[in-house]
Formats: sequence, structure tokens, C-alpha cells
Amino acid sequence: MSEAYYNELWLITRNDLDKLLELDRRVQQTVQTRIKEMGLEIMLPTYLRYLNLVKRLIVCHDQMVQTQKRALIKRVLDCAVGRMLEYKRRIVNLNFTDYQWPDNFMNQLKYVPDDVEISVSAAGKDVVQQRRKRIEELIENAHKRKLLKPTEEPSEQLSVSSDAESIIESEKSKGSIPRLRRRRAKVESKIDEIPAILQETPEQVAAREARIAAEQTMRNAILLIQTHERARIGRSTATKLQRMNEYKRKLETGEIVPRKLKRSTFENAAKTIQRAWKRHVAKKMRKERIACMEELLGMTTPSWKCDKVFVKDKENFQKKLEMMPPFAARIEKATKDERARLWEIRGPGLIRDITEEIREWFIIWYNETGHFGVYPAANLGGSILIATGQSQTPQEYLIEKTAKKGDKEQPAKKKADEKRKRVPWMSATEAFNLLDTANQDFISNWSFRDESDDSLLKIYGELITNDLCYELQLEMRKVVDELMRLELQTLNQALRKDYRTDGRHLDVPKQKGKRGRKKKRKKNALDGVPVEDVFNELARANIIRNYPFTSLNDWVGDLSYQNYEADREFRDYKHRLGEIRQVVMENCVLPLSTKEIHQIAPLIRSVCICGLARYGKSFLVNAICSEVGALLFDMTPTVLVDKYVGRRNEQKLINMISKVAREYAPSVIFIDNGEKPWWKKVPPEERHYKPKRFARYYLRLVKSIKRGDQILFLTTSSEPYKATRPFIRIHDKFIMIPLTDYNTLYMFYKDLLMKYHGVHRDIDISSLAKMSEGIPLEFIRNAIENILNIRRRIRLRFDPLTLPEIMEEVWKYAGASKKSLGQFVKFETRIPLNRRRIAMLRIEQTRARTQKLRKR
Repeated sequence: MSEAYYNELWLITRNDLDKLLELDRRVQQTVQTRIKEMGLEIMLPTYLRYLNLVKRLIVCHDQMVQTQKRALIKRVLDCAVGRMLEYKRRIVNLNFTDYQWPDNFMNQLKYVPDDVEISVSAAGKDVVQQRRKRIEELIENAHKRKLLKPTEEPSEQLSVSSDAESIIESEKSKGSIPRLRRRRAKVESKIDEIPAILQETPEQVAAREARIAAEQTMRNAILLIQTHERARIGRSTATKLQRMNEYKRKLETGEIVPRKLKRSTFENAAKTIQRAWKRHVAKKMRKERIACMEELLGMTTPSWKCDKVFVKDKENFQKKLEMMPPFAARIEKATKDERARLWEIRGPGLIRDITEEIREWFIIWYNETGHFGVYPAANLGGSILIATGQSQTPQEYLIEKTAKKGDKEQPAKKKADEKRKRVPWMSATEAFNLLDTANQDFISNWSFRDESDDSLLKIYGELITNDLCYELQLEMRKVVDELMRLELQTLNQALRKDYRTDGRHLDVPKQKGKRGRKKKRKKNALDGVPVEDVFNELARANIIRNYPFTSLNDWVGDLSYQNYEADREFRDYKHRLGEIRQVVMENCVLPLSTKEIHQIAPLIRSVCICGLARYGKSFLVNAICSEVGALLFDMTPTVLVDKYVGRRNEQKLINMISKVAREYAPSVIFIDNGEKPWWKKVPPEERHYKPKRFARYYLRLVKSIKRGDQILFLTTSSEPYKATRPFIRIHDKFIMIPLTDYNTLYMFYKDLLMKYHGVHRDIDISSLAKMSEGIPLEFIRNAIENILNIRRRIRLRFDPLTLPEIMEEVWKYAGASKKSLGQFVKFETRIPLNRRRIAMLRIEQTRARTQKLRKR
């Protein structure tokens, strides 16, 4: 699509953002009550609107080329994602479930499930590609260095041994015949004179000989096949000739008397054959015409679909990605030139103005109080607080000095009581304030611009100048603050000296702050080690590894369409495979997308993905890493066998991972079969791996993850019920993968079977899906591939595929036992969030029963 389309989409989205901010303010003014349903009715529509807004903002950010506009969209997107995740956290805390089915609000807003489903991370596809490319290069370079070290040593040994052999040969040749020695030297000189291009290594010789042998084997096989085929044709021809000769002989001798038929009999036979053939052709043509019409109407699934549109879309998007770096370089060059000009022209005058402003503040304090005020600390903003009026005034200082403590405590208590009474359902947070600020920046800087034709990609110089003026002021204020603090110190010393000469005492206000000893940071063995060396060491140990590119859109699963009614009727219901995609996106992908989102969004340090074997846990891990371009640390016990043995080395490994993960963020620290470090009892066959060796370090590692680190502690588990209580405590979220359901299996079978041209379009997929409930999709895919091999596909035209043939292969799956399924359900009730939900449902059910009894 054109640039104008995405500009228009951005403007429409921006107008919707204005309305959404107004709605958010009304939610903040609504006072919280004890009825949770009221809170959900207020917050769920706002949450859905934020989801739809984020989905459109991601499209605008990915498709926009203009760097200045793209930076503004990124600010809005990051803040919108943070605010949306805050709403999600608040809703989860109200109804104690990560899965929502607000069908009534979706009908009001006229949304379909696709409108509120985010399928791409908010980092930007160009950024994700750069991250993946950078990680792959680093891992490749680390392994190359690992391979170079052992190959250098044998080369040196070979050179030393060849020198020794030449010395021995020279010593032996002293007593030999000179002619032989000269002849040998002459031969060696000829070998040395051969160009390096004509010399072949032993590997090249072996490859050439193997190629020649393979070609000769192929020729022999072809000759053998041709010989046998010609012999077969000769034998069949000879048999036919022999039969014809025998028939002619019997006719001549009278052994066979040919039966004479009437001409009408031949005509009737021909008519019968023609009639049957025409009926067959007409039936075949009608069948093909109906199949073509149904395919055009979308009633059947074709075996092949034209992907020209998708290929063209990818090509256009790739062209946009190629256009972004040159335009960003133009913006950077213009910014650099403008910075040099402003620093030269406005820098000295700005220093003079700031100095005069601060000296005037000194004079006001001295005239009002007789001494000078406290200069604001650098970490609080310095002289910016003075310029914006946020520092303490002389009048406030005098009032605070003369006021009594008892008079101050009473109004403070009253304010606290008022705040307790008026608690809103959703309060204004940093994410909301930043989102409102970004919206105001658009109104002040972009709303008056004509962006109808942005194909030329203009550079807006005034925006660059405004940003640089702000940076220049901050930089000059830092310089002025250092000078004025020294000047204030000199003034205070002179004032104290004057007071001492008059015999008076001066109480100069001091900077408020907590006094305490600074904790000495423990010395770390990795303080002086470069991060690149630590990365290379972890990559060589296969702790840092690459992963296949996987898209979260490829996760197969359908949504639950009846859980809204089931929730209202207090019926038992569960989420399905389709809801897993959105939960993974909100808890794992979006928080890791950018550093800004991780700073303002609710902090999620650790996530566990639980499910039966072959249910796609590894697929989700690869998808999470691929969507954000994360660096993967594999801490699986089988990977750490005989590595970093000893308590000191174990602590060193944890420090190394922590250091590299923060440097190359976003990062994912992954443990496959994550219940093993917290096993109640280690089986004898697993004791060699020592799975509990690093368990004591993981809790400290998870707690060290702060906002902005972009680190996720991710585990997968097939048997979580075998772990102890700390396994549950260390994880913030548990994502439970349910068993395959009818809807998902129907979609999966249809996509899997319809790609084969010979499979009948009317095959009973519904029965297949119903009979395959609870069987993992990976096993079904392997079973279909085993059935429809090359030989079977050749016979599909005259031997159609049948349901028993498929089910015979699919039912070979040895499913989980009832005991393990029961343990899974029991473990799910032990999760803190589910325990709260069960208690809430019990209260609601008792309340509903009492209401029914009262009505009776």
C-alpha cells in the first residue's frame, strides 16, 4: 500500500487516541466500589480500545519511512502498550484469570476477534531483523574462534616435525651417493615449483574420486535398467506374435470357426459404448464445473493458492526497510550540522542568561530570609527546578520553620483519609502521563502540517532545532550548575564570616536527604573482563545458542466461542489453544519489545509454559525469542553437565549470564523441563545431570531483574506437579496449554489434507476432528505425512483416501494416563491466581443460590 494510506491510517488512529484518553480520564474519576462487575464493565471496553489502538499503531510504525514521524509514533506506541498492559493487570486482579471473553462489549464496539488480537511485537520489524543478524554474527564469530585455536596447534606441530624429518634425512644422505642426492633434490625442487593452484589436498582428491565413482555407478544402473526394459519389450512382442500365428493357424486348419454377427449388432454395441462414454464425460465435466464454482465461491479449499499478492507485499515492505537507513542518515547529518551551529551561536548567550537567572534567585532569598537557599541537587534536576518554580520559595521556608508539628499532622491525616475513601478503579500512571504528553507533542508540532503527499520524505528542520535547543539548555545548565554551586559556597562562607564578626549565629538550610553509609559493592571477578569475551565463552559452552526463526502467527488454535455464556451461567469452561497466542504476546513478547515498554509496563520477571509432551512448548519459546530478536541463554540441566563445577564457578556463571543479558538485551534465560531443578526426588537415571545444582541461584537471579533490563526468565514443563513449592513461587505467570479441541483439530485437518490435490474435497473432516480430540497436532502431522507418502499419493486418483486409513495411524498415539491428567488439573488449582479464582467463584455461586431462594 502507498505511503498516503498509512499516513491516513495514522491520522485516524491519532483521532481515536484523543477519544480514548478522554475515556481513560473518565475511568480515573470513577470511584471504586466493592462490586467487581461494575469495575469490569468500566475497564474492559477501555482495554479493548487500547488493544485495537496498539494493533493499528504497530502497522503504522512498521510501514512509516519518515524518521521524525516514526519516532513520534514509537513514543505513542510504547506508552499505549504500557497503558494497555496496566489495564490488563488490573482486570486480571479483579476476575483472577488471564483469559477474557468480553463478547458483549465486542458487540457494542463492533469488533471481531481479529481487531483485538496483536500478532506482531512492538519493537519494529527492522529492529528485530538487526538484532537477529547481530546475534547470529556474534555466535558465529565465537564458534569460529573456538575452531581456530585447536587447528593452529597441529599446524605448528606439523611444521616442527617436518623440520626434524628434513634434518634426519640430510644427516642420512651424507653417506649416500651424491648423484642420488642431487636427483632427489631435483625431484623435490620440481614438486616445489608446481603452482599452488594445481596442487590438490587429500580431501579434494577423495571428493573427486567419490564423484567419479558415483557417476560410474549411475551409468551402470541406467544401462542395467535399459537392458532389462528392452528385454521385457522383446519378450512381450514375441508372445504377441506367437499368439497371432497360433490363431491364424487354427483358422486355416478349421479348428476355430469365426462367428458371423449382423451389422446391426455392431452398430448397437458402438451406440452403447458411445452413450456410456458421453455420460461419463458429461458427468466428469459437470463435476469439474461444480468444483470450480465452489472454489470461486470459497466453498471448498483449493490444493494450491496463488501467493503473488503476498510476495509483492513482502517485496514492497523490504523496499521500505531499505529506504529507512538512508533517510535516517540524512536526518542524522542534518541534526549534526544544526547542533554544531547552535552550540556555536546560542551556547555563550544561554550560559549568561542562566547565570543571571540563578543570581537573581540568590538575591530574592537573601532579601527575604537574610541568607541563601539550598541549591537543588543534580539528581533532582538542578537549576531546572528553579526555572520551573518547583524549588522551595523563601515564604514556604519561613512558614515551614515557624509551623508546629501537631498542626501539620492533622491535615495530613485528613488528606490520607480522603484518598482512602476516593480510590478510582484505574489511577493515572507514568504510562498514561507519557501517552498524554506524546499526544500533546503531536498537536503542537504536527497537527498543522499537510501530510497528504509525503512521498518526497521532507526533513522538518524546525523540529530538529527545537529538540536541539532543549538539549543545549540541559547541557548548559549542567555547566552553569557546577559554577553556581561553587559561587553559592563562596557566598555562604563570606556570610558566615560576617555573622561571626557581629557575634551572631547563622542557620543556613541544608539539603534534605537520608544519611547513611553507602553499602560497599562486592568485588566481582568479571569487573575488568570485556563483555565480548564473556559472550564468546558462553557461546562456546553452548549456553548461548541460536534458535530457528518462528512466528507466533503460525501457532495453530481456535478461540473459545461459548465461554461468555458459560461464565454467566456458572458452567465449567476452559480456555483453548487459540487464547494461548494472546496471553504469550501480552506476558512475554510485548514487555520485552523495547526498553521503554519494559520500564513503564507491569513487571513480569518469570513465566512458565506448562503442557503435555509434544504440545508446542518449544515452538512458543522459539516464537517469543524470534518476535523480539532476543538473546537465548539455555540453562537446561542437560546442557550444563560437567560445566562450571564448584560453588565458585556456579556463581561465576550466574554473574556472566546476568552481565551479558543486560548488555545484549532483550534476553531470555530458558530452562527446558523447568521442574527438574525443583524436583521432590531426583530419579536415578537423572542423577548424572545434577539438575538441582543451580536451583539456589535462580531466585536471586529472578529478583535481580529490574524495570528496563528487558530480561525474561522462561521455563517449560511437562510434569510441573513433580516440583516443590519454590517452583511455583519463583514464577510470576503460568501459561497452561490445554488439550486439543474440536475447533482447532477441524482447522488443522483441513489445512493439512487440502494441500494434497488427490484428496477428495468432501472428505469427512468433522468426524476426524471429533475422534482425534486430545491428540497433539505434531503427532497428527507426522501421521498424515507417513500415510500420504509418494506411493500413496500416486494411487489417490483411483484409490481415494479413507477415514479408517487415517485413524488407524492417528490412534497409535499413546496418550497421557488419567493419573497424570488428574495431577495436571490438581497442579493448576495450586497456582495462586487460580486459587483466588476458585474462591471467588464459590462466593459468587453461593450468592446466586441465596438470591434464587429469596425470590422463591
